[in-house]
Amino acid sequence: MSGNEAGNVEVDVLVVGAGPVGLVAAAELGRLGVRTLLVDARTEPVPHPRARSINVRTNEILRTHGIEDAVRDVCLPVEWGQQMVFVRTLAGEEIGRLPMRTQGTRDGIEYSPCAWLLSSQDRLEPVLRRCIDRYPAVTQWWGCTLEAFTQDAAGVTAELVVARERRHVRARWLIGADGASSEVRRAIGATLIGRHGMGDLVNTQFYADLGPWTDHRPAALYWTTRPDNVFQKIDLDDRWLCQLSVPGHGREPIDPQRAAELIRASVGVTDLEVNVVNTIPWAVSCTVADRFRVGRVFLAGDAAHQLPPSGGFGMNTGVQDAHNLAWKLAFVLRGWAPAHLLETYEIERQPIARYNAERSLENGKAVQTIRRTVNGERPDLTRDAALEGVRRYTGFLGMDLGFTYEHGAFVPDGTDIPTVPDPVIDYRPSANPGRRAPHHWLRTRDGRTLSTIDLCHSGFHLLAGPRGTPWQEVGDHSPVPLTTTVIGRDVDDPTGTWCEDFGVASDGAVLVRPDGIVAARWQHATTAPSAVAVIRRVLGYVPQ
Repeated sequence: MSGNEAGNVEVDVLVVGAGPVGLVAAAELGRLGVRTLLVDARTEPVPHPRARSINVRTNEILRTHGIEDAVRDVCLPVEWGQQMVFVRTLAGEEIGRLPMRTQGTRDGIEYSPCAWLLSSQDRLEPVLRRCIDRYPAVTQWWGCTLEAFTQDAAGVTAELVVARERRHVRARWLIGADGASSEVRRAIGATLIGRHGMGDLVNTQFYADLGPWTDHRPAALYWTTRPDNVFQKIDLDDRWLCQLSVPGHGREPIDPQRAAELIRASVGVTDLEVNVVNTIPWAVSCTVADRFRVGRVFLAGDAAHQLPPSGGFGMNTGVQDAHNLAWKLAFVLRGWAPAHLLETYEIERQPIARYNAERSLENGKAVQTIRRTVNGERPDLTRDAALEGVRRYTGFLGMDLGFTYEHGAFVPDGTDIPTVPDPVIDYRPSANPGRRAPHHWLRTRDGRTLSTIDLCHSGFHLLAGPRGTPWQEVGDHSPVPLTTTVIGRDVDDPTGTWCEDFGVASDGAVLVRPDGIVAARWQHATTAPSAVAVIRRVLGYVPQ
């Protein structure tokens, strides 16, 4: 970050909003050496659990920053994420249970080095803030509000207030990660398309000893039908979150005593001691912005899409927005790619947001079907049939790891995406361009074990088969820094299945983007100029 004679601050990227999405955006930019200013009106982490689910793909992104263990330390023990429980009340009749099939493994096959975790936003944010402290390119201004901004052909001029002092920041680009009520979205005229105000919920943080009804059946979620609420364990100190459904209440703050009464009713114990910490009323929506970018301003996270809470995809979708955008900004800023590479951000991420929003909406409807069935409103369904409808809610590995960009910064190789019985539930690894590069365990020459996920995160990476030595020449001609790893020469392949898993011959190769997405794939070796031509197409030098 630099200043000029007028006292203005100059940066490459201004990130507005320091929730998990803004924090990850700043971390990604900082790792790539981009001068970044991160601002947020708050002075402390959010004092409420809020987002809780850390999907496998999101955990992989955190792993690349070396904070996977630190994140795990602020998460619940793994047993609390192994099932979902449906009850009339916590102390009453159990309707059924379903296993959570969300981990990076299935039937003994490892699909990721990372696990699906349960934490809370108030515990995750400090870990991310400490991570950013390691990157000198990032400056953080807390207690800072964005008053206004304008943009021109060369950048964005923002007016900020920090500690009652008015400051002006000149940035080449701006990322609005400022949440569902985004001022950045409003300022650029983007519109949320979809279903607004589908229902009102009150997130209630409280302390209570629910162990007698939960410790013997630890679960990610406990859904009750009398009344319709859901309980989520936050930590091992009897801290819980309950999403209260209060018909007719609207979005006004709810009295803590009233919230405690509703919690007792859902537990089924009238004299239960409940200490309500705080409540946050909010409206459920299922919307995606019509634009993720206007000029030099981008939207990410809840500013770009608002998903129903059923599935926990909101934060995860936003973190992956930031992961997708950061490297593209860095490459454009360094002159390694033309500005129209940035057009692929919306092209790639908007369809994923729409898909995730639709699946979240389906999850909510499936839970309502269970409630209606046990309450006698669906005599055509049995309990087992209603529970079966929630399978996509409790198992979404295909959706998490098997997402596919239809168009964007990659070059298709003409191969078909593997078919699976259910694209939400089932995942089959493949290295088709536009998909996440599969996880595969490798061994370094000094005996360390690492995943292909660990190789591909700071720049473009060319993974070549054991007869792929000629691929080394590509790096000498590449328009961007390119690392080449030859399997069997630079690293060992303990299982001997890397070529099969990545779908290439022993002299083939796969080009992986900094965000872990396959950019191109060659079944067999090609000439360096031909490979470089493909890299230029990925970066946008040649229109696709």
